[in-house]
Amino acid sequence: MSSMKDLHTGRRRFRDEPEDFTEEFLDETEDLEIPGIRCPLCKWRPRTIDTWVCWDVEHPEYFYGGCGTSWNTFATSGICPTCLHQWKWTSCLRCFMWSKHEEWYENEAG
Repeated sequence: MSSMKDLHTGRRRFRDEPEDFTEEFLDETEDLEIPGIRCPLCKWRPRTIDTWVCWDVEHPEYFYGGCGTSWNTFATSGICPTCLHQWKWTSCLRCFMWSKHEEWYENEAG
């Protein structure tokens, strides 16, 4: 069975082995900004790979039941997928300020 060098990974693969583009696809999509979402204060746009953590927090949420789950809060409209807490506030990963979660969503009028 002959083999050839995979141009994407640099490893040798057999001719009948399918080429794996998964890593390449993930590399291309992980930096995509989430359309229609931006920090209302500094205008930063989160990417699909950005994550927030469900922790106990005082001001402004005053939530003391954090479960430690890490996830993209915009994938669930601010609901923790583990403990189901609905976050009313979201902190910006760029300016570190808190804004109401609903204010992150741009209206269609722009």
